[in-house]
Parts: sequence; C-alpha cells; structure tokens
Amino acid sequence: MATIATVILVLGFILTPLHAQTPPPNNVPISWVQNATSKGAVCLDGTPSAYYFQQGQGKGANKWLIFLQGGGWCVNQTDCLSRATYGGSSGSTKNLRQSMEFGDFLSNNSTYNPDFYNWNRIYVPYCDGSSFTGDVEAPDNLTNVTYRGARIFKATMDDLLSRGMNFAQNALLTGSSAGGLATMIHCDRFRELLPLFARVKCLPFAAYFVHEKNLPGSRYFELAFDGLINLHGSAGMLPPLCTSIMSKPSLCLFPQYLLQYVTTPVFIAMSSFDQIQIKWNLFREDEVCLVGQNCTNDQKEAIQELRYDLLDALPKALPSLRGIWIMSCIAHEFPYHSTLKVIGEKTFADIFSDWYFDYTYLQIIDANTDPRICSTYGIIPKKL
Repeated sequence: MATIATVILVLGFILTPLHAQTPPPNNVPISWVQNATSKGAVCLDGTPSAYYFQQGQGKGANKWLIFLQGGGWCVNQTDCLSRATYGGSSGSTKNLRQSMEFGDFLSNNSTYNPDFYNWNRIYVPYCDGSSFTGDVEAPDNLTNVTYRGARIFKATMDDLLSRGMNFAQNALLTGSSAGGLATMIHCDRFRELLPLFARVKCLPFAAYFVHEKNLPGSRYFELAFDGLINLHGSAGMLPPLCTSIMSKPSLCLFPQYLLQYVTTPVFIAMSSFDQIQIKWNLFREDEVCLVGQNCTNDQKEAIQELRYDLLDALPKALPSLRGIWIMSCIAHEFPYHSTLKVIGEKTFADIFSDWYFDYTYLQIIDANTDPRICSTYGIIPKKL
C-alpha cells in the first residue's frame, strides 16, 4: 500500500561521491515522423520532425518513457529566423545525427538504470522554439519560418501510438527546461492518448519558472511567454479555463498557474538556485556571481528572495498528485541518476521511483538556504 508523506524539510543533503560505473555506449538510430510534412509537423525551417526510439524488451514492452528536449524559446521574428537559419538542431533537422547515445535514465543498462532500462525509450529533439505549442497554419510572410511545435508533438505521439504505445501499461512524459514546460503543458493531453488502466505521470525537470512580480529583474519570462502567444499561436495548447480566467493567456504558461488545471500526477524537480531562473528573473550578473560564489550582500538577498518566491509558488496539493524535489545545488539541468543523496540513502532516482510506482509519495524541499556547488555528485552548473 502506498504511503502518503507530508512535506519534508531536509536540513541538508547527505553527499556521496560520484562513483557509479558509466555503462557502455548505447547508440539509437533516428526515426523520421511519418508524413511529417503533410501533417505540418515541421521545424522552424520547414524540415520534417524526427525522434530517436529504442524499443522496449521483455517486461518493459508495454512501458513507455518519452523525453522532450529543451533549449529556450524564440519569441520574435528575428530570433526565430536566426534559430531556423543558424541554430542547428534548435530550428531544423537538417543536421541531426543519424544516431544518438542514450544515457542516464534512457540507458539500457539494468544495473545503472533499473527502473527504465527495458522500457520503450524515446528522445524528441526540439526544433520549434515554442515548447511544442506553436500552431500557425501559414509560414511567416516576412521570414518564411513555420511555427508548428504543437503539430510536432501530435504527429510524434501518433507515430508512437502506431508503434504500440496505445497498449501502454506504464507511461512517463518528461523533459528538461523548455522541454519540462512542454511536459506540463501536454501532460493531460498525453494522459488522454493512453488506456484508462495505464499508470501515466509526468516529470518536468528544471522548468518551474516563477512569475516574479516583486524583484527588479528583466521580466524575461513574461515577455517571452507573451511572444509565444503572439508569434507561435500557443494559446490553443493551454487549458481553456486558465486562459479564460487569467488577465492574459501567456500567464498560463507559468507552471504556478498552469498546474492548477492539470489533473494528471506531476513530479516537480528543480533547484531553488536554478541558474536560468536567477539569470532571467534577476540579472545575468547575479547568476555569474552565484556560480563564482562571490556575490555581494545585496545580490545574495535578491537571490534568497527569489528562492522564497519559488517555494511559495509551489503547488499546494497532495503528494500523490504533485511530487516535489527541490535541491539547493547551483544548476539548471541535472541528471536523473545523480549520486546526491537525501533522507539517508535516498537519491532523486529512488524518491521519484517510489512516487511513480505508488510506493511512497514525498514532497522534499531542502531547507538549507546556502547555495552549493555539487559538481562532485554529477550536478554541474551550466555555462550560460
């Protein structure tokens, strides 16, 4: 029987050195979305969408893990044209590798990745600049750029359903950063595609971007989300009740509002000292000094205020519906199989696995207010 735990304030991490053996390479070939062009499931430059797929084996044959790549957003015509022309795989599939190595929780090594090694595992490249939400029929009349992220998501899911996902017993939609935001946006939509009896949950990494009202930052997120609505036509992918209630649809791209209208279980994994959050809700100088560990007292105070605002904006919901793991390591994206341990011998992978498989439901927030460098444990600050 599952155990429901209330929020646990962990006073500090128990740190264990990174010692796990790296499994051998696992190269997975590219799959092109069927009829992508005719379905309009194309990247910013009009090239067809693709994904990397490794078929499940044995007991994992009817279990599915889909990872959505992140990589920011393009929110105006100039930015999107630049991404389509010079952004490599962030705006096109022309130069995608014919195979990619699956690691971390996409690994097929049973010792390293015991929960998911034999599942159907899919990596979806991100080439639309809209967190898979764009849905504009005609190309931009000035740049010829196409805004079709929502169609990429739908066509990719159609492909996976034809490969057997319609028989899924367990399914997990996950992604990091902009892909984590897409995970939350599409979570209920993903649930609706699958059998009623299936266990379906969502895991957004590094994507709980806060609607900051008080700090003197650049208001990047609000402006960026306005751009997604106005340029990409993203409003149609958001919960209608949310967009009808909020003062403008773009506010429903903020997880603190969006998740109020998502009924599928979601586990939020985030750093309270997320580099992107600090860079764009405060200033670039604040992110630089945080990584360099040389902030002034005023900078430290602003960073702490942002941390408190993040914690205050977290969902007030049962742990079975909203799992939470907030760490104090300075990072943006971080590995599923980090060796950082919390609550005795519990790593993040242990905590999430218990939550996903309905053993124990936890909401864990590190109460230590000091930001820390955790590179030794596989959590490395990103070069921004």
